[in-house]
Amino acid sequence: MKEKKISLILILPILFPYLILFSLFCLFTNKFIDILFNNNGLFILLYLIIIYIIALICIIIYFIINIIFKMDPVKILKINMIIKLIQIPAYIIIFIISLMSLITIFTMGISLLLIIFDCMAIFLTGLIGLSGIIRGFIDKKLTLSDTIVYSIFQFIFCLDILFSILAYKKIKSNTCA
Repeated sequence: MKEKKISLILILPILFPYLILFSLFCLFTNKFIDILFNNNGLFILLYLIIIYIIALICIIIYFIINIIFKMDPVKILKINMIIKLIQIPAYIIIFIISLMSLITIFTMGISLLLIIFDCMAIFLTGLIGLSGIIRGFIDKKLTLSDTIVYSIFQFIFCLDILFSILAYKKIKSNTCA
């Protein structure tokens, strides 16, 4: 029961990149924009910022729970790895839309906003990975140098996926040994 409550905390951080896509869909297709956002693009930004703040609060709670209640770092990093893998399709689509938005001077601002929102989303999942890595270090399953390297790469676009997998494998192998 406790793990189900914890996993409910992660719903918004998992869905955040897909909410960005939904916002883009509303903006570019004019579907739902009148109902949800009163035909105002600024409401879309406000919506994303509010959702991000709520997701950030959820991640901070999850981070604190993982550290204070000594959650298993293997489970934390497995969840982190799965979340990052689930988000790959959203990031690919956002990247393509961002590149397409660079074509004209009128849509370059959209590309800049997408880069900012991507960084915000990576920060959310990076905190999950960071909590697992810190837990692994506290449990003596990672060295200090491994902890520093894995922690830094949790926040770097594309490399975060690779290093979340590597951190999971490293801690899992140290747990089984």
